[in-house]
Order: sequence, then C-alpha cells, then structure tokens
Amino acid sequence: MADPKGRARRAGLITGAIALGAGAAAAAGAAGTRAFLRRERRRPDPYKNEDYGMRRGRSIGPVASFDGTLLNVEEIGTGPTVVLSHGFSLNSTIWHHQMRELSSEIRMVMYDHRGHGYSGLPPSDDWSLDALAHDLEAVIRDASNREPVIVVGHSMGGMTLLRYCELFPDAIGARVRGLVLVDTTSADVMGGLLPALARRVQAAVEGVEEIAMRALQGRTDNVDRLRARANNLVYLGTRLMGFGHDPSPTQVAFIEKLLSDVPSSVWFKLIPTMLGMDVSRALDAIDVPTLVIAGEKDKLTPLAAAQRIADGVPGADLVVLPDTGHIPMLERADEFNALLRRFVARVTIADASR
Repeated sequence: MADPKGRARRAGLITGAIALGAGAAAAAGAAGTRAFLRRERRRPDPYKNEDYGMRRGRSIGPVASFDGTLLNVEEIGTGPTVVLSHGFSLNSTIWHHQMRELSSEIRMVMYDHRGHGYSGLPPSDDWSLDALAHDLEAVIRDASNREPVIVVGHSMGGMTLLRYCELFPDAIGARVRGLVLVDTTSADVMGGLLPALARRVQAAVEGVEEIAMRALQGRTDNVDRLRARANNLVYLGTRLMGFGHDPSPTQVAFIEKLLSDVPSSVWFKLIPTMLGMDVSRALDAIDVPTLVIAGEKDKLTPLAAAQRIADGVPGADLVVLPDTGHIPMLERADEFNALLRRFVARVTIADASR
C-alpha cells in the first residue's frame, strides 16, 4: 500500500507550486475538486485503453555505475542506437509511444535514473548531477555496442546530458553523434521566485503532514480519506503543471502514478540538485547536431529556457510544440516521433558521408 505520509509530502510540494503559479486553482474547495474529477472521468479520451506503464524493453542490465549503483537498462528495436534519459520522478516506461512506434527503425536504449523505476539506490548516497552524468556514461559505455549513439534527455535527463557534455567532452562527436534536449534547462530558472516558492512549499508540506499524522493516529477510514485527498491534489497538480490544455485523463493519471511511485526521500535528495545546477558552460562547446524540443505551455521548464539552450549551442534547431506541456513524447507522441525520426535520419546520413 502506498505510504500516506509520503504522498502527502508530494501533494504539499505540488500544492506549493500551484499556489505560486495559479493560486486560484490551488484554492478550489474539496467539493469543487470532486466535481471536476467526475467531469474528467466522463470526458472522451482517445488514450483510455493504452497500457501505460506496461510496455518494457529487453533487459540488458543491471549496469553498475561508478559508485556501484545498479542501473536498470533495457533495449528495444533495431537500427541506429538512441539512448533515452527520462525526467525527474519518471521511469523508462515514459517512452511508451516511442517503444511502440519507432522500434522497427531505431534501437532504443532506455534506463532508469538512480532511485527511479527498477534502478537501485546509490550506496554512496550521491545524488549530484555529476553522479547522474556518470550513470549516463555507464549506460553509453555498456549499451552502445561500440557504435556511435544519439542521446535524448528529457527534463532532468536533459540536465544530465548537458553535464555529461561537460564531464566527457571527448565523447561528444566520437561516441555521441547527436543530442536531443526535451523540455529542459541549462540553469536554475526559478531565480527570484525560489524564496517565495520555498516558503509556500514548506507551509503546504507542514500543513498536509500535520493532517497526515493526525489521521495516522486515528481510524483507518481517516487514513483512506487522507489518501484520497492526496491523490486528488497530486492529480490536479500534475494536470496543471505538466500538460497543455485539455490533456488525456489517462495520461495525467499515468504521470501521477509515476510521480507517486518514487519515494519521497528521492524527491528531497534530487530537488536541491536540480534547483542549484548550472551547466550553461556546456552549450557553446557542443559541436554535434542538436535538436531542442519544447512544449509551448511547459510551466516547469518554460520556453525561455529552451530558447537559451538553442541560442547557446552552435547550429541547434528549436522546435516548439503548440499547446503542449512538459511531456511532449507522451502528450504529442506523433509529432515528437516524427521529429526524432527525422533527426536520427539526418545524423545517420551525416555519419555515412564522413
């Protein structure tokens, strides 16, 4: 059974973000929330029957990273190798539509970040961006079949990829022939908003935790009600912060589940890593084909962050997907797959002409 206190802490985090970016939505009453969720469930949903979370590749792991962390690595498909690095609090099943629709032409290597999915916790307790970049190096080293690869990094995976470029500059152009950076950032974009967000998040977490502890000391029906409220908050926060207008309820629920599956301890280890990072120095040294993909409505890594990356990487292409949030490979799978397919073909043709 899910941990009510852990879910409450996550609900507090998302509630804090909503309070900063959309206070009116965060202030909605419980009755209004329930009514909204009932309407959500009745909406037509073209993805209602998708088996999200079930599609997997063939295991080629575990791969041991520099500090002994065991990483779950899977592969699917044939063709040029593309390594897929997912975002914070997700796992490799997020590449559902890519695994299903591109496996006849691309060999995809997916891995779970440390503490995510089927990967282990680091025995060193190292949650730094350097550690994540060394994990990526271990995956590329073990899974590339000694062939050059293209690396796709989404959100935290994109930050990891940029740090990889800083730590392993000799690999760029040699083992890594192309980069795809998806809804990510090269530096902390919170800026002056961070203190206000921190105060609101802390207040929300403390408030929800207090309710959680009272409920846990009472009857089980109180615990069940708390879990239902936390679930609703996380669903609404995921919908608001992660997607564009009118998203698929099935896709929102899938992301909500992925967020909830990662232990709260991992959240509180990695969030400071992301907020404090700056890998801007990597940009102008990147000399391989680079595609930057951004959702127009992304509230977590706004469009300005993607523009800074595209401006900083020589020759980079920026594609903005309209009315799309933070997870375009899910929300706009057809458009995303077409972009990835064309980019892989471009890099492959360029390699063949060398």
